[in-house]
Amino acid sequence: MKAQTTKFRKNVKTISTIAVLSFMMAGCAHEITKKTPKLNPITISPTANAAEEISMHQALTDQAYANQVDVMAPTYFDESKNYLAKAKKQNDTGAASTEILKTLGYAQAYLLKANEDANAVRANMVEVSFAREQALKAGARSYPAALAPLDNKFKQFSTDYTHVTPEQKLALKNSYLNLELSTIKTVKLGQVKDMLTLAKNKGAAKIIPKAYQQAVQRYNIAETLIETDRHSNTKIGNAVTAATTSADRVMKLLASEQNSRNQTPEQRAMTLEARDNALIEADAIITEVAAESIQKDEVLAQQDEALTHSQDANKAHEKKANEDQIVTNAASQFNNNEADVYRQGDNLIIRLKSMNFASGRADLPSDSIAVLTKVKEVIKDIGPGAVMVEGHTDGVGAANINQQLSEKRAKSVMEFFATDKILGDNKMDSKGYGYSKPLATNKTKEGRAQNRRVDIVIKPNQEI
Repeated sequence: MKAQTTKFRKNVKTISTIAVLSFMMAGCAHEITKKTPKLNPITISPTANAAEEISMHQALTDQAYANQVDVMAPTYFDESKNYLAKAKKQNDTGAASTEILKTLGYAQAYLLKANEDANAVRANMVEVSFAREQALKAGARSYPAALAPLDNKFKQFSTDYTHVTPEQKLALKNSYLNLELSTIKTVKLGQVKDMLTLAKNKGAAKIIPKAYQQAVQRYNIAETLIETDRHSNTKIGNAVTAATTSADRVMKLLASEQNSRNQTPEQRAMTLEARDNALIEADAIITEVAAESIQKDEVLAQQDEALTHSQDANKAHEKKANEDQIVTNAASQFNNNEADVYRQGDNLIIRLKSMNFASGRADLPSDSIAVLTKVKEVIKDIGPGAVMVEGHTDGVGAANINQQLSEKRAKSVMEFFATDKILGDNKMDSKGYGYSKPLATNKTKEGRAQNRRVDIVIKPNQEI
């Protein structure tokens, strides 16, 4: 009994104490304070709807927040939020649309820069980022006193991440994982702990010692399961349910004992009989849960499973960070008038916007060689498994003629890449789609210009 209650008392530490103390042992990186560089605003069409642009930028900001950009590139992220708030205020006070769009242009520029910097930080601090993500999933945002010191350290590291030592990364990672663990304990067992604390203060250890001891035992079993494998939701859920049921029974027995003081001898006997039956049921459940949770082989298996899960998640997180960095590096090679670069599934898409083919011709325009050379360099840097060149036309003219023209233009671009043999045989191909896949309406000059395009589909580590 004494051992059980002693362990329980040791397990009532607060989340803030665990998170902060775990990081105090790590040492500190040198603090760096940088003034935010002034960026040029991104130009937004003067005909754009200001309210819609604000809504879209808010969605992008929320997504960046979910991707932890607020701690990986805090300076630029905060600056973007400030401009967004200013744009909202301008919109509410009836400012001119041009002024609102200009403010949003700054917000977009700073958010774009924040995302770029965050990708670099994420690639360098993959395990820290993953550990923080796990803590947030557990509900750590509900405990800002514990989360804030760790996030402040992450922000500090992000400003000069190339100088953060492996030991500092490991310390911060472990602090986030400790916060995750303590958060799970509080979320899952906080109510049970409160009930047992109240029961103890009411003298449960003396009044109903067996029931109280069993409730503490269930609490410890559930806590042990969480510490052994915090992601085993089914087993933890069963143990937490058992602990909650037991703690609730303790509170009811205390209330029953209080009421029995005013009962007749016969009524007290009936109450004791019901209490004994409840304790017998509790014994059976406790025995079953304990036998399942404390077997050595099962605990080791759970630990192996948790380790595998963590390693797989780390690999997936690292893969995403690397893919984001590839997109960022590729996009930096082109200006806004040359190409758009984005990821579609596992593929990298380079959408050429400046391929000014002569009408009805498939010969490469001389002014396109520069941008095609840039694409070639990107392909060399990535070293992909395959490349597909896709040609598209506008909707002017007969379908069969446009189909043939798109095929010839795509083939011309492919042959330009093939001259340097940047990929092996059978790893580069071309395809024409005519006007079957328009991006915009063919009823306007601007729409037709968008539809006349060449897409370079880069497929890492896979054949066409």
